[in-house]
Amino acid sequence: MVSEHVLPQREPIIAPIAAIKPRPVPAWSMTVMLLGVMLISYLDKAILGLVAQPAMADLGLSAAEFGAISSAAGLLGPLSTLLYALVADRLPVKVTLFTVVVIWSLLQLPIVFAASGTLLLATRFMLGAAEGPAAPAAYATAYTWWPNERRGLPTALLTTGASFGKLLFAPPLAFVIAAFSWEAGFLAVALLGFAWGVGWLLIGREGPHGQAAAAETVAETGSRAPLRSILLTGTFAGFVAAYTSVAMLAIVVLTWLPSYFQVSLGFSAVAAGSLFGVPSIAAMVFLYGYGAWSDRMLRRGMSARRARGLWGGVLLALGGAFLAALPLASGPVVPFALLMLGYGLAISVSAVLNPALVLIAPPGQQRSVLSAGLAVAGLLAATGPLITGHFLDTARAAGTLAEGYATVFMLAGGVAIVGGALFALLVNPERDAAKVEAAARLAHSTHLDSPERRPGPVR
Repeated sequence: MVSEHVLPQREPIIAPIAAIKPRPVPAWSMTVMLLGVMLISYLDKAILGLVAQPAMADLGLSAAEFGAISSAAGLLGPLSTLLYALVADRLPVKVTLFTVVVIWSLLQLPIVFAASGTLLLATRFMLGAAEGPAAPAAYATAYTWWPNERRGLPTALLTTGASFGKLLFAPPLAFVIAAFSWEAGFLAVALLGFAWGVGWLLIGREGPHGQAAAAETVAETGSRAPLRSILLTGTFAGFVAAYTSVAMLAIVVLTWLPSYFQVSLGFSAVAAGSLFGVPSIAAMVFLYGYGAWSDRMLRRGMSARRARGLWGGVLLALGGAFLAALPLASGPVVPFALLMLGYGLAISVSAVLNPALVLIAPPGQQRSVLSAGLAVAGLLAATGPLITGHFLDTARAAGTLAEGYATVFMLAGGVAIVGGALFALLVNPERDAAKVEAAARLAHSTHLDSPERRPGPVR
């Protein structure tokens, strides 16, 4: 006699975690601590823009060569992020973040003692590789402290790591560079990284919405979805398009904005360094405003498709339109205003990019999915400084370098318009979460029905 094979009752694949009592004080404390990772990661790259003029003169580098060095940090980063995606949900995040920040800081030191174009290129390559896992690990760790409908504002805070870096640290770094040497700027960034690493080692941890809860959900429901079922969704494609345009804009700003202020708008080196962070004021206003608004709309019942996808795409495209208008402006005031509005509106979509993507992933796969999305977008965005560097060399040869910088930002604005349109059209977390859940159910059922799992005859 053969026993009947009865499949067990299946729980929802993307199962809701039991209600967890809010803990706002530790949640905000850890989020602010993770903000430090984003800030230091930004400064590690921004230092190259701050030293662009003296470093190129001292090392005999052309704009194209310096642009290639800047791009180097973005080439291995996506690859290391992709490798991290394969193991992200199995590595302890505390050790991961501590290790990468210490490595970043160590990589700043060789420039202090033996600066050269070759060494600068080599350390940028290694820095990019080490920084790869940081962003997905930091965002995913922050989300362990917040439920879905409250992630917009914390995401905005982490995204403003770059803005805080510009506003709080770019001016003193510019002073250090002017007062001592451009190499001294690298030493200052290294010391900040070491200080953060000690603090994180002492108090860093995951929250109640973290991997422990996710592991419990996976154990109960078998809720791992095939990765291809997530990567082939419209939400993932829209995320890549929007994040690529935002990342490309950010890299171009990091590399060429101080030079644009000096060459095109006529500011001194110290003034350009001090003004470096001013456009980020608008970014912070829009980020916090949009992040808080999207959270409030979700709590009131608006779909993530509208609150995050549609409105996020509109803001990104609108910011790109302001940047695309830069070549039409003259004098220092109007271009500066266009930069503030364009950069601020475009960056504001960052408040909803990561929350929209992780919403379609089962709890135990969020770090992996986020890492994969950031890797693909980062690889596409890394070409920005290299392309713009060649463009600026051509403009210099033609005697139109000042106009060339404005055109570079116009091109970045055009990319933002395209990215915003695709994000608005493709992102639909509710639809795609259902697709991923169905794929996970099918994979779970297939696994249970496999010959090695099927019970044999009962005698």
